[in-house]
Amino acid sequence: MINVVCVKWGEKYGPEYVHRLQRMVKKNLTFPHHFVCYTDDSTDLDCDVILIPKSDNLEIYWNKLGLFKSWMFKGTCLYFDLDVVIQDNIDDLLQYNDKLTGVYTYWDDVYTGKDYPYATLKYKTPFNSSVMVWKAEDYYWIWDKFQEDVDWNIIKYFGDDKFLGNEVENKQTFPREWIYSRLYGQDSLDEPNEVLKLYAGYSEGVYNYPECMICLFNGPTMKAHYKGFEKYWNDAT
Repeated sequence: MINVVCVKWGEKYGPEYVHRLQRMVKKNLTFPHHFVCYTDDSTDLDCDVILIPKSDNLEIYWNKLGLFKSWMFKGTCLYFDLDVVIQDNIDDLLQYNDKLTGVYTYWDDVYTGKDYPYATLKYKTPFNSSVMVWKAEDYYWIWDKFQEDVDWNIIKYFGDDKFLGNEVENKQTFPREWIYSRLYGQDSLDEPNEVLKLYAGYSEGVYNYPECMICLFNGPTMKAHYKGFEKYWNDAT
């Protein structure tokens, strides 16, 4: 039984995003699985939930690291951010459960290994946690490592992607052709020349590769840029 998990914290995402993801997983994963939402608020959620302990005192994406707690899961875990769109069968993701596996983000790779004075850039890596797979028992130590100095890790890394990218050596990324970004495309051949227009509201979107497995979006604040993607969750019954 595969653990398919997501995290919903705060008010950024409503329960409809959880249900949308749940429908897409049901349509595109043929393996038996258990869908769970790790959340601070189970209101209106029609799925199994694990409540985020208030004692964790974490905000936004940092709660994602709670998925690595030793009491949370056993066996294979498959994680999705709530703003991803699953476009095709995702069974092949599970081939990569021998290591913690995430998304390769080429647009962040240009910062790797460079010394920037800004916290948002200093520890950037091309490892992205929007989609991940791992064997739970092999990575319980991640939560313990984070807990050694929570405040310092938050200040130092400025995001869970940078924490995982820098602190986890035994990791890998999915094939680049499987997952693409709505903003940045599939690889470095896609010039993100429309990104500023997108943020400024002059365009409804940039890249669309229906032949790919998964599309990464940029949160619910850009709802107009989901136009044309509704079929992926509306038909997922």
